[in-house]
Amino acid sequence: MTVKIVTDSTSDMPPELAAELGVTVVPLTVFFGEEAFKDGVEITRDEFMKRLTGGGVLPKTSQPSVGDFLAVYKELTDAGDEVVSIHVSGKLSGTLNSAHGAAQELSGASIKLVDTELVSMALTLVVRAAAVAAKGGATAEEVVRVAEDASSKTDLYLTLETLEYLAKGGRIGKAQALLGGLLSIKPVLKVVDGEVHPHEKVRTRAKALQRMKEIAAEGGPYEDIALIHEAAAEDVQAFTEFLQPLSKAPLLVGRIGSVVGTYTGPGVVGFALRRA
Repeated sequence: MTVKIVTDSTSDMPPELAAELGVTVVPLTVFFGEEAFKDGVEITRDEFMKRLTGGGVLPKTSQPSVGDFLAVYKELTDAGDEVVSIHVSGKLSGTLNSAHGAAQELSGASIKLVDTELVSMALTLVVRAAAVAAKGGATAEEVVRVAEDASSKTDLYLTLETLEYLAKGGRIGKAQALLGGLLSIKPVLKVVDGEVHPHEKVRTRAKALQRMKEIAAEGGPYEDIALIHEAAAEDVQAFTEFLQPLSKAPLLVGRIGSVVGTYTGPGVVGFALRRA
């Protein structure tokens, strides 16, 4: 039997990377009013951001159904494969609950679940490490250990143009303390134990971006790094040039997807750092 990797679209995993590694990405859904779109399938990042910033209804999101996961798991396990399903933090989404429900319905199949306590391309770094191990012939148990180890060694930092979307979407976590007249600050946020935490308060975007670079430079060299953004080209270029020398592997660069973008809004710059 071979081990197949499944993840969800909050990984913001570039489609070409998923195809290269043989990873199945189960999409979440984003809603604009009554209109529903499968994340990364039925709406592009450009279309999403245009709608988000167009002054209309704010989007909402929904986890995949048990049936969505069941269809994927059944196809893979019917082919004789084992499945390691690696997902967004259970504190940020109910996605893992749906995956668990589907796995229970296929009790005779080999399906192992991993809560990375991460999101966006921090999740992608974990998935990539697991997929490389699976392609190298690792057992399902070994792949799970690789994913858990990568999760424990991956830090995710973000700076947002505004906390408004995070607050309205109900995903602000421990950064709640930053609210109350402070929506204008440009904090550096960190995902800790699966929740969004305030890392540092910074008053201007320029200072926030500079502080982000300092944080990355404090560690390293890193096993690999992913740059996550929905930002101006000059900011992306500056961070690409700054981060690549800190990473042993080629830098991964990707845009925020529709579901994650619902909570970050435009103007986000972030990175995931996986320690050796």
